[in-house]
Amino acid sequence: MLRTASLMLALAVVALAAPAHADRYYYGPPTMVVGPPPQWWYVGVGLVGTSILDQSGGPEQLQSGGGLSAWVGVNVARQLSLELGWLGSFHNPVTIDTGYGRETDWLMLEGLTADAKIHLGGPSIVDPYVQGGVGVYFLGSQHAGYADSVGAGYQLGGGIDLRVGPVVALGVRALYRGMSMGPPEGTVDDTFIHALTLEGSVAVHF
Repeated sequence: MLRTASLMLALAVVALAAPAHADRYYYGPPTMVVGPPPQWWYVGVGLVGTSILDQSGGPEQLQSGGGLSAWVGVNVARQLSLELGWLGSFHNPVTIDTGYGRETDWLMLEGLTADAKIHLGGPSIVDPYVQGGVGVYFLGSQHAGYADSVGAGYQLGGGIDLRVGPVVALGVRALYRGMSMGPPEGTVDDTFIHALTLEGSVAVHF
């Protein structure tokens, strides 16, 4: 009887100790940590001020002006983005008579651009970058709806984006733009414009 009681007591001690011992080494089945999906694409819009640094040739000397910008981009790597953009900048307002009354006409500097952006920092809410690219630029009467000059150009500069939410970023950017243009029907460019654009923007990443 005493031997049986001792055996049952020993088995009870082993049974109680075994789970505690096993818990030191058993952490349960592996779990998957699900984070936010990678944000490959982004779109943005901006308000632009355009300073004309110098101009040679052209139908009319441009004054400084401003307008809008828009773009769509893709993050192909952590340090590299590719971006397609549009610029519409209004200059030299004049009042003209039309069949509907007096209206304001503008010289419009327009650009379709392709850029590469190199991000200088690591993952952070502050994202400084430099960028460069090429584009096709147009200059003409906004009221007439056609370009007096068309040509190629390039842009160089950089900026800083500030993430203010999971998908929203505010940014500032400065770009030098060099544009060589001529009449659409001509074969020789007779206008070269040096311009600096300063931009404040908002972008959405998804």
